[in-house]
Amino acid sequence: MSKSDSQTAAIIQARHSSTRLPGKVMMPLAGVPVLTHIVERAKRIEGIDAVCVAVPDGPGQEPLVALAEDLVRESDTVHLSFGPEEDLVRRYAIAVQQLAADTVMQLWGDCPLIDPAVAGALLAAYRRAGVSFATIPDDSGYPEGVEAHVMSAEAILTADREATDPEEREAFHLFFSRRPERFPSIHLNRKPNRHALKVLLDTEDDYQRLSQIFDALYPRNPVFGIGEIEALAEERPELFKGNAP
Repeated sequence: MSKSDSQTAAIIQARHSSTRLPGKVMMPLAGVPVLTHIVERAKRIEGIDAVCVAVPDGPGQEPLVALAEDLVRESDTVHLSFGPEEDLVRRYAIAVQQLAADTVMQLWGDCPLIDPAVAGALLAAYRRAGVSFATIPDDSGYPEGVEAHVMSAEAILTADREATDPEEREAFHLFFSRRPERFPSIHLNRKPNRHALKVLLDTEDDYQRLSQIFDALYPRNPVFGIGEIEALAEERPELFKGNAP
């Protein structure tokens, strides 16, 4: 992949070899693969100049790579990069260098309902605050599965150079949160708390529920957001419950 002139990139970490639900990024929701939904939503985030699918090296990723290559051919703002499966910060660092980005939004291949408006608000808050790291955390009050992180490219490259803890190389936001004096941060939270509404794709049960959510909302608005999700939850709350322990 050649370098892009983009400054702000949304990088989607995705793999075909997920353990709990293999191939989930390829599964159709309203007839469209999960990865395609995420890419299309990422492209609509205000302030994002490029979208990159960061795929692990090695065998077993071929179906995902083929889909990502199709998405690249369809849009000059979509890119594909490769890096180690077991070293996520290195995978991101490779993508950052290839894209020549100075700001990165981290997105996940199991979050097909990322809300462009919410992600755009996070990016705007990051820029206003002038921090190294901004996040919609797990306990933000947003539905589970719309989380995002925004960070400087330099922060990612620093983590890649310095992180030795395997946990910090996989969940590299921990590298920042454990060093607040070096990486000042902000969190985006909201009320009322809707964290109990689960729109994350992790299991077969999740997939069955998400399929019904997409069937209900996608025909009306392909990039439906939190407002539509909350309205549907009032009508059909069973579609948003997490798995029983």
